[in-house]
Amino acid sequence: MKAQNTNIDADVIDFYMRKAHSERSEAFTSALGGLAGMVKNIFTAPEAGNMARGH
Repeated sequence: MKAQNTNIDADVIDFYMRKAHSERSEAFTSALGGLAGMVKNIFTAPEAGNMARGH
């Protein structure tokens, strides 16, 4: 019986590790998307346009 419980525990641990990895990947991707949006706004904002072009 103990070996069966160990297998179940390993499966549960594996499930949560995979879930955490997936959530971390999604959060990282989302953060990069937000950062890219901010950089885009810096170079496309009318008041920052002259600074970005060096005028």
